[in-house]
Amino acid sequence: MRADGLSLGSWSVALVALASLAACAPATMSPMVMRMGPGNPEDSTIHGGLRAGPRLSAPLADRTSPSGVDSFSGNRAPFSTHQWSLAYDFAVTKPIDEKFSLHLGVQGEFYYPVPLPGYGLYAGVSSWYGTKTLGVAPALVVRGATDFGLDTRGGPGSIIGAEASASMYFSPEDRVAVGLVPFFGVHRVSSEGANTTSLYYGGAMVLQFPLGRKDRLELSGGFGQVKERGQSTWNSPIIGARWER
Repeated sequence: MRADGLSLGSWSVALVALASLAACAPATMSPMVMRMGPGNPEDSTIHGGLRAGPRLSAPLADRTSPSGVDSFSGNRAPFSTHQWSLAYDFAVTKPIDEKFSLHLGVQGEFYYPVPLPGYGLYAGVSSWYGTKTLGVAPALVVRGATDFGLDTRGGPGSIIGAEASASMYFSPEDRVAVGLVPFFGVHRVSSEGANTTSLYYGGAMVLQFPLGRKDRLELSGGFGQVKERGQSTWNSPIIGARWER
């Protein structure tokens, strides 16, 4: 079978080549859980939007690259897409009771029209202490992400790790909240057969407010720092916007 003078096999090879050139290693979004109040067992919450974070694999991928090209900029260019990116984030929060909630989410790199090819999964649990107006919600999350070994921007790279965080919030009225969420994560990073341990820690301010009768908009911003053995500490901006219902 042929299409416009090219076989389907040729088109497939071309598409794979283009995907590998445009694709991106997974970004690490933090804090993963931003909980601003008690839970209701009868009411799960769906979250969806864009969030930013560092490509933890970028320094290791540069050191192990056969080409020897050093494209990692560190603090010289914190917004470089080689080491920092936006990613799609979709999650579900399922309250067990007023205090405990379960969290499950997926991520995909921000690339039009579909995420290519960095994907990740995360799951965790949070607890809540305080009142509806003022409280704290610590959380523990495990996660993993990979670009499947493709020679991507900031990769190839895969990570697996865990993150602890605590959402400290003030909620003056229903569906309105402002909070501070410090976090600390430990991750095992792999690239081209090499491995290292990466620490990612920092904090984000979070603002939640109504968006219509049932929905809510969540905005987040802050900074994190990445520390990896043999590499100077580098900063990563945190930016995010999610819809939730």
